[in-house]
Amino acid sequence: MTDSTASARLIIADSEHDADMLYVSGMFVPDAFIAIALNGQWHGLFSPLEVDRARKNSKFSQVHLDAPYRLSAETNNRSGLAAVAAAFLEEHAVTTLEVPPHFPFAYAEQLKTWGFEVKASDGAFFPERAIKSETEIRHLAHAEKLTRQSMQQAEHYLAACSIGSDGILRDGLSGKKVKAADLRRAIETFLIGNGAMPAHTIVACGREGADPHNIGAGFIRAHQPIIIDIFPRVLATGYWGDMTRTYVKGRATPEVKKIYNTVREGQDIGLSMVKDGADGTLIHRAITDHFDQQGFPTKMVRGKQTGFFHGTGHGVGLQIHEAPGISTRPGVLKTGQVVTVEPGLYYPGLGGVRIEDMVVVRDNGCDNLTKHKRQLEIA
Repeated sequence: MTDSTASARLIIADSEHDADMLYVSGMFVPDAFIAIALNGQWHGLFSPLEVDRARKNSKFSQVHLDAPYRLSAETNNRSGLAAVAAAFLEEHAVTTLEVPPHFPFAYAEQLKTWGFEVKASDGAFFPERAIKSETEIRHLAHAEKLTRQSMQQAEHYLAACSIGSDGILRDGLSGKKVKAADLRRAIETFLIGNGAMPAHTIVACGREGADPHNIGAGFIRAHQPIIIDIFPRVLATGYWGDMTRTYVKGRATPEVKKIYNTVREGQDIGLSMVKDGADGTLIHRAITDHFDQQGFPTKMVRGKQTGFFHGTGHGVGLQIHEAPGISTRPGVLKTGQVVTVEPGLYYPGLGGVRIEDMVVVRDNGCDNLTKHKRQLEIA
């Protein structure tokens, strides 16, 4: 028996989809594997397919071939990854486990059956993930650079379009009527070609934009607001970019201009307040107060939400939505966190306006990673 400890931390997951596993392992593995923390050191248990790569590329203090533990489990008539983990844990005299809140129920039940006490962590399994290292910030800055460049592709595409007599845009090359999918293709083709994977890119024109998460499917029409929200994941690092702009091809109506200017002013308020120690609820309230003062309160109209009815921002890292949040829920920002500031206003029948930048919280302000102009009209 090796050095013993009564308790350990356990993750069983693949690192392609589980941000905690990617954070602790530092490498992409498509199939589930095992990570165990003993006395503050993380051990990775890998199949023969992955173990040599893990020894070269992972962040684990120690990397183990899982085959001996699999054999040990089989002698006890156990099988599966939970059984492999149990064999390793029993070798180290572990009886108590802390697991992530999303730990698979079936694994937890098996481990309990075999005599382990299993407890889910209270809150985030790695709360330290919310504070980004400078290396992580560089990864996020690269992701946001690609996001910005893909937004420029959207701008170029819209600029090249003509306006048909029916008000629907025509493609600058083919002359065909333009749908959201065509504009989305210009954005996503660029991202894929540059090592980033887009995910449900939003291109919502006109009334489709009244629903903040409607990705858009209809025709792109002139003189109506077009919300474009791009949030790709860089394949090499796993970090995400996130930005939103709202455009009008042609001339915006006075009503849309007023909404746009109000949202832009609201974002300026939010950006000016982001710093170490800032209360997210106060940031959110300052923006909603400004919207109220400009005549855009948040309320239900004929059973539908109108105004600003989502949070001001969220953390970004190995997940597109992670801690911290900037909303009605209590939360204090800390230096090194990366958050979005994305106020919006939405009205059924008209559509919506949202503007989103991604920033790094610093001691006395924030660094804007988006670095992209805010422009409503495209001629």
